[in-house]
Amino acid sequence: MIRLRWYLARERQQVIDAADLEATYAAVDWATKPVFDHDGVLVWVSGPDECRVERHRGGRDLRLDESGTNVLPRARGLEILRAPGAKYRWVHALDWRSGAGDYLDRDRVDAVMERGIDLEPWLSAESPVGLRHLSYLMWFHGGAMANGAGWPLDACTDEQIAAFSTAAAYFGLDQIVDLLGRLEPEDDAISEEYWDLSGAFGQDASPIYDAVRCKLVEAPGDWAEGSAIRSGRASPTATWRSSAPG
Repeated sequence: MIRLRWYLARERQQVIDAADLEATYAAVDWATKPVFDHDGVLVWVSGPDECRVERHRGGRDLRLDESGTNVLPRARGLEILRAPGAKYRWVHALDWRSGAGDYLDRDRVDAVMERGIDLEPWLSAESPVGLRHLSYLMWFHGGAMANGAGWPLDACTDEQIAAFSTAAAYFGLDQIVDLLGRLEPEDDAISEEYWDLSGAFGQDASPIYDAVRCKLVEAPGDWAEGSAIRSGRASPTATWRSSAPG
C-alpha cells in the first residue's frame, strides 16, 4: 500500500494505487509538505525539484544519502517509491538539525513538543512565541483527551479559551479553531470529533506534531534558543490523562 500525507493541506491522507503513483507524484504540490509512504520508506517532496528519503527500522531512524547529501533529485524519490525494498545507502538520521533535515528534524521536534507539554501557559510570558502558543495548545489538548473537548467551559476564562484558539490559528490548525468556536458543555459529539482529529494518523496529537515540524522551519525566529523557560510543576497532561475517558 502506498500512502500520501500532507502537512499543509486540508486533505490529510490518501491511499494511492501503484498504477497512479507516477501521476500523483508529479502533480503533488511541494508547498503542502507531502510525504509518500511505501512499505516503511518515506519520500518527502521538500522542493520543486528535490526530495528527501527516510525510513524507520529496528528502532532506528535512517535517512538515505547519495553523493554525500540527503537532498536528492525529485525524480529519484519516484524511483525509490517504485522499489522500496532495494539496497540503498541508509545512514543514521539522529544528527539532523535545522537546515539539514529541515522539517524532517525529528529530534528537535520531539524536544520542543516535550517543552510545550511541560510548560504552564500562564508562566510562559518570557518564552519564545512559538513555544508559548504550543504550551496553550497542549494544555487544551491534554484536558480534551481526558475530560472531553468542552472542559475549558467549566475550567477556563474567556481569555484563556481565546488563547487556545489563537494558538491553533498560529499553527494553521483551522479544524481545531473551528471546533473551539463550537464548544458546548458535555457535548460528546464534539469530543469524539476532537479525539478522531487528534489521532488521525495513529499518533496522539499528530496534527499538532506535524504543525510544529512545519513551523520550526517556516518561522525559526519564533523558537529562539536560550529564552527563559519557567516550568516547575508536573505536566498537566499527566494529571488529565490519568483519568482520561475510555
